[in-house]
Amino acid sequence: MRVLLVSHGYPPIGVAGVERLTAQTAAELRDRGHEVAVFTRQPDESPLTISLRREIRDGISVYVAIGGGSTFGLYPGHEATMERIFERLLVELTPDVVLCTHLLHHSPGYVEVAHRWGVPIAIELHDFFMMCPRVHLKRTSGELCDGPEGGRACAVHCYGSQDEAAVRWALRSRAFEDALTAADVVTAPSRYVADAFADARDEARPIRVLENAVARMGPSVRPERPPGHPLRLASIGVTVEHKGFHVVIDAIRQARIPHISYTIFGVALPPQSHRLHAMANRIPGLQFRLANGYEPRFLPVMLAEVDIVLVPSVVAETYSIVTREAFANGVPVIASDIGALPEAIRLEENGWLFAPGDAAALAALLVELDADHDRLKRATEGIRRDDWVTLERRTDQVEALLEEMAERGVATERTRGDQVRLMREALAGDIP
Repeated sequence: MRVLLVSHGYPPIGVAGVERLTAQTAAELRDRGHEVAVFTRQPDESPLTISLRREIRDGISVYVAIGGGSTFGLYPGHEATMERIFERLLVELTPDVVLCTHLLHHSPGYVEVAHRWGVPIAIELHDFFMMCPRVHLKRTSGELCDGPEGGRACAVHCYGSQDEAAVRWALRSRAFEDALTAADVVTAPSRYVADAFADARDEARPIRVLENAVARMGPSVRPERPPGHPLRLASIGVTVEHKGFHVVIDAIRQARIPHISYTIFGVALPPQSHRLHAMANRIPGLQFRLANGYEPRFLPVMLAEVDIVLVPSVVAETYSIVTREAFANGVPVIASDIGALPEAIRLEENGWLFAPGDAAALAALLVELDADHDRLKRATEGIRRDDWVTLERRTDQVEALLEEMAERGVATERTRGDQVRLMREALAGDIP
């Protein structure tokens, strides 16, 4: 097949979860003999112009739309320009299928454009961007949000200062709803996400759950935990507030365990990284380390002496590749009881849950586990091979999905694309 992947970022520019997943998918499909191209964005400081650059990365053609500035928190932005570039790529590459892994800085109108050219298109939902312009369903005030309410919640709680906010965000909500309704296939990594977007699809075309995969790593070698050894904790991710790493440090303070270590592997992003260091420095006996940057292939070594991986998110996670990476390396997990995280945890068998943000509850659990090494050992031994998805298994599923789409062709009706486009262009010159 000829496959066009669409993503908001692609390594080495963009190395977070979805970007890495897109690169994994592209490489695996390429290795199976498919002709793969990637269309991605690189917003820069040129807000008025967007140019297209073609590169070859690891044998894959990557088309980068450069410029236009960030459109995060703005709508409309450069949708009309991006749709013209996307259409040009459809004409040049003549793909059999299009797979959108993320549409940040792109356009929901790609679905209508692809159908105009008779190309089936799939959308993957890795977060809440398709309904929430702030991605995490968290308002600017810090409160959690139940959803856009047709754009009304966005206009009232987050973007009320923008001109014609009610119309602007109603249009945004409607355009993305149309894209989800019209796409030939929509997938989500968890049942939690599939249920959240279920109303956008009819019973005959439900959202399919397609879990994310753990990248290939070296063998996991875990030495026996010696009796009386200090409890060794770790988290993985970027130091941003919603990841909840500060909750772990607060829990350690409350637990008052004489000797304990906590390491964060990931990206040390200020100002939260500074806050974490300041919190940790005030706790006697805590060995705290913030390891900036890592490669997934090194995880077996990084986690070899870790007793528990913590995923303490304070917002609803839509999946958790970190949890599965921990399982793949034989490490049990403590996770917040929110979003899709509970789907991965079998209580007392491969991990534990605690109320999001509840440092006191986490502290109590840490005290219990530090005193009961057998309980910790049982959870380690309780990790099963099916607690994570391999790259081979996920690629099998993606490949089958794309082949099904290519054979079936475009089966959806044309959306309200013309009407949405006219409304959007009327507003486009009025972004404050």
